[in-house]
Amino acid sequence: MFSEHGYEQVPLSHVARESQVSKALVLWHFDSKEKLFQAALGRTLEPYFIDLDDLSGLDEAARIERLIDLFYDFVRDNVYSVRFLFGLIIRPERRPDDPIERVSQLYDVFRSLLADVIESGRQNGRFRQELHPRLDASLILSSLGGILIERLLHDEAHAGELLAYLKQTAFQRLIA
Repeated sequence: MFSEHGYEQVPLSHVARESQVSKALVLWHFDSKEKLFQAALGRTLEPYFIDLDDLSGLDEAARIERLIDLFYDFVRDNVYSVRFLFGLIIRPERRPDDPIERVSQLYDVFRSLLADVIESGRQNGRFRQELHPRLDASLILSSLGGILIERLLHDEAHAGELLAYLKQTAFQRLIA
C-alpha cells in the first residue's frame, strides 16, 4: 500500500482493513505507522546483497556478465520490493528513516564493483584503453534500470531479450 499510495496517504485503518485485522492489532504489533513502515522497508531491503563469491575465478568479461545477471535476478525475484522502492523514490513527500540512502549505498557498491572490473580489464589489456570505468559502469547500471522498468511494465520475456542485448552491446564497447 505504501508503494502504491505513498506513506502519507496510507492510514492504518486501511492497512488493517486490507489485512483483515483490527487497527488495534496492527498497533499492538507495530506500535505506530512509522514502525510498520520501517518493518515493511526492512523486509523490502533484506534480500538485497551481492555475493562476491559469485565473481571469484572469473575473468573480467564473465564478472561483468555475472554482475548484470545478479542485478537482473534480484529485480526479477523481488519485483514487489523494487516497485515499493521506486514508489518511495518518485514521491516527493518526507519519509521516516529515508530508505533511499540505503538503496543509494547499495547502488554505489554495485557501480564500484563494475568499475573495478572494467578497470582491471583495461589494465590487463582485455578491455579498451580509452574506457572510463566509472562512466561505463554507470551506463551499464542506467541500462539495467531501464530494463528494470521494462520488466515492471511489460513481460519478463521482453526484458530478458533486452538483458541479452545489453550484454552483447556492452561487450562490443568494452572488449579491445
